[in-house]
Amino acid sequence: MPCVGFGPAGLRLGYGGGFIDRTLAALQPRPWSVGLSYAHGFVPLLKPLAGDVHLDTLLTEEGVMWERG
Repeated sequence: MPCVGFGPAGLRLGYGGGFIDRTLAALQPRPWSVGLSYAHGFVPLLKPLAGDVHLDTLLTEEGVMWERG
């Protein structure tokens, strides 16, 4: 899924509106979520809001930034 930016521990900064978070929360079983962003989109002080769903993997042009086990 597209990311405007990303933060620590799988946080995704989206386009506003929460569509992807609501969709992921409603799917059972929850699918593995992969975000796509540019590496310069890292926001170290990004804090989660209520309803935010953490990503399992984040890919940038520099490679895999993290992958949850």
